[in-house]
Amino acid sequence: MLQLGTEDYAKYPFLEEAREWLRRLGITLEEIDEYTEALSSAKERLIKAYKHGHIDDELGDSDKELLSFHIALLLVKLLGVEQLALKFSLAEARRVEHFLEREGKKDLVAYIFKVVSKVEAEEVWQTVGGVEYDYRIPVIDYLKRAVHLHSPEWKLVNRVVDGGFVYLTTRDLSRLIREEIRLMIYNRIKSLPQPKLTPALEEAIEDLRKVIKAVTPTTQIIVEPTKYPPCVQHALDLLQRGQNIPHFGRFLMTTYLLNIGKSVDEVVSLFAKAPDFNERLTRYQVEHIAGLRGGGTKYRPPSCRTIQAHTLCFKIESCDNIKNPIQFGRSRAKGGLRKRSK
Repeated sequence: MLQLGTEDYAKYPFLEEAREWLRRLGITLEEIDEYTEALSSAKERLIKAYKHGHIDDELGDSDKELLSFHIALLLVKLLGVEQLALKFSLAEARRVEHFLEREGKKDLVAYIFKVVSKVEAEEVWQTVGGVEYDYRIPVIDYLKRAVHLHSPEWKLVNRVVDGGFVYLTTRDLSRLIREEIRLMIYNRIKSLPQPKLTPALEEAIEDLRKVIKAVTPTTQIIVEPTKYPPCVQHALDLLQRGQNIPHFGRFLMTTYLLNIGKSVDEVVSLFAKAPDFNERLTRYQVEHIAGLRGGGTKYRPPSCRTIQAHTLCFKIESCDNIKNPIQFGRSRAKGGLRKRSK
C-alpha cells in the first residue's frame, strides 16, 4: 500500500492527503500571522511566479513548504488579480512536473496521475529502441491530453503503441498532466471562500501589489477584432484571455505584427498576459524575430499552407485565396491595434 510522508506533501501540496495533514497539525486561519516564515515563503512563491514564471523546487522544512502553498492560495484569492492566479497555478504545476520527473517511487507517480486525470497509469518495465518505458495508458486517454501538446514527439505516430495502449516514460507522464494540475490549482483558488484579512496577510498583500505594479507593462495594446487574419486573431484572443498559445502560434503572431509595423515593445506587451510570461526571454525572442539579434534576419509570417499544417488556420470568407496572412486585408493592415498609455 502506498505510504505518503511529509516530504511528499511538500512536493505535491494539492493532494487531499496534504490538506488533511495540515488539519491534523491544527493550523487555522486565525493563527496564520504566527507563521511568519511560511507567510514569507508564500509571498516569495507568488513573486517568483509572477515575475519569472517559475518557483524554486528546492525543498526546505516540509511543513513550512506545505503551509506556504496554502497561504499563497489565500493571498491570490485576497488579491483578486486574475493574471496572478494564472501565473501562480502554471508555475506550481511546472514545479510539480519537475518533482514527478525525478520521483523515485513509480507507484507514487501513477497515484498522482490517477488523482489528477482519473485515469489508471499501469506500471510497466519495457524497453523499445533503447528507451525504457515506465507506464502505459489507453490510447484514447493519451490523445485527450496530447492534443494540447504541439511538438512532433507527442503525435501518436511518433509514440510506441501496442494493444490499445501508449507507452510512456516518467517524464512523458508528468508532462501529460501539467495542464490538469494547473487547472486543479486554479479552480481551487476560484472555489475558496473569501478569507478573513489578518494584519500579516494585509501587509503581504500590499507588498505583492507593489511588485505587480512594478512589473506590469505601462503600455497596453487594445485588440480590436475583425482587423486581422483569423489565425492571428485567434492567438490575440487567447492572450487577451490570459491563456497560453503554442510556440508556432506565437511565432505566427509575432512575425505578422512586426511585419505590419508594430514595435518590439508593443508585441512584448501583448505577451505580458500569458501565464508563462518572462519579459527578458520574450523580449530576446521578439528582437531575434525582428532581426535585431543573431544574424540580423527579419522573419516573415509563415505561409497559409504551413499554418494549415499546424492546425492553426481558421479560414473565413475574407481570407479569399491569399497565400500568406500578410496579404489579408491590405487596406486594413495598419488598423486593429491601438496603443494606450496608462
